This record gives sequence, structure tokens and C-alpha cells, in this order.
Amino acid sequence: MNCLAFAAALGALPLAAAAQAPIITTPGAPPALPLVAPFSTAANGAPPAPWRLITLPKLPRHTRYEVAAVDGVRALKMESDGGYANLLHPLAADTGATPALRWRWRVDAHPAGADLTRKSGDDVPARLCVLFDLPLDWLAAGDRLKVRLGRLLFDRDLPAASICYVWDARLPAGTWLANAYTDRVQMLVLRSAASGHAEGTWQSESRDLRADFARAFAHEAQAAAGRPVKIAAIGVAADADNTGGRALAWIGDVALGAGAQ
Repeated sequence: MNCLAFAAALGALPLAAAAQAPIITTPGAPPALPLVAPFSTAANGAPPAPWRLITLPKLPRHTRYEVAAVDGVRALKMESDGGYANLLHPLAADTGATPALRWRWRVDAHPAGADLTRKSGDDVPARLCVLFDLPLDWLAAGDRLKVRLGRLLFDRDLPAASICYVWDARLPAGTWLANAYTDRVQMLVLRSAASGHAEGTWQSESRDLRADFARAFAHEAQAAAGRPVKIAAIGVAADADNTGGRALAWIGDVALGAGAQ
């Protein structure tokens, strides 16, 4: 399923009510709670709030998400058998205060026939997306029209820009490309079987969202003139509905913070 549907699903969440604002601490105070609810703290198999499952009812099969133990740690299991669904976490954050994004993940099964360059092959075993809330006057005229049309057809809260970090089978790691359905979703292949990243191995990621946003959306970054970019949500997904294959992946706790650690 395409990333536009992923972004459109944002409107299914009452972001203003559900967003988890950054917590400010004072000297001597207890440690602040993490901005993104960690999967490892889930009391049972269900992902912790405010992570929420977003599905498309018209699809007969949905990706299954469950917190379980693997390699001695608790992580989110993402499994799809020809299905599609997303897990979305609303946020009240920005790239000024929290530009560093970190997580661990592993892939155990790639959907056969997946090809991110084609709509018919737009499936991945693991994807982590950052959905940005941009003023429309930061966008070029043509892109403003695209977003307005998308909000009219899909949902008024459709984000103006998203970056999706993916684990692919065919494209080399380091490849940037637009989603096959919309260039308002830019994808970066971080891990790939084509680059020797084997199934069943954990990989750790650390991304500078300011740098990635500037690379993915140069016009908007220039319009921002150094101002922070609002982050509306983070989402994770595995999908195999276009190919009808099977995808299996794990993702550990996702951390959004002030800088590299």
C-alpha cells in the first residue's frame, strides 16, 4: 500500500488531544518520560498508548503488531501476510528541540516481488516514517495544490511532507527516492539485502532530522529559513498487500531527542 494512504491515515487520530508534549524537567526532578512511548514497557502484547493501529477497512488483511520477546528483549513484531496497516504515534515536537531520531530494527522476511519504484511493488518489511506539519506557504505553488487536493480527497489533516526510512531488498542502502504514488513522501533506504544487510540481524540507526529534511525537501527547508519544523507523528509499518507476499520484521524502542548519544 502506498505511503500516501499512510499519511492520510493521520487524520484518523485526534492529534491535538492525543499528542504527547515534551516534558520539561528541573534539577533534582525524576527523569523525564520518553517523548515516544517505548514498546519495551508494554504490559502485554498490545503496543503502549498513544501508539494506535490505523487500517483501511476495505482491505481484507491487515498487518499484525504485537510486543513480544526476541533475542532477550521486548520489541514490536510486525508481520504481514498480504496485508496492510500502520501503527501511528502522535507527537507535539519539532526538529529544533528534538532533531535526533534513533531506533533498532531487524527484518526476518522480505515480501517477494517488492519493488519500491513501482506502484504494484510498493511493499516493505519495515518502514519508519516521520510526518511533518508545514505551513503551506513554505511549499512551491504546485505542491501546495497537491496537498490541498489531497486534503480535500482524503483528510484535512494530511501532512504536507513525510520522510520514510525503509529496509528494502533491491535498492542499495543510501538510496533516496520519492514514493511511487506521491513525491510528498520521500523515502531513504537505510538497510538493504542488496547491500549485504542479512535477514535476522539487528541494525541500529541514528538520523539527524534537520539534515534529512533539508535533503528530502530542499525548497521547504529554504523557506523555513532555519526555523524548526513541526513533527506531527511517527509511524511504523510493514506491508505486503501489493505483492501478496509475507513480511516479518521487528523494531525496538524509538527515541526522539536533542542530539546524538
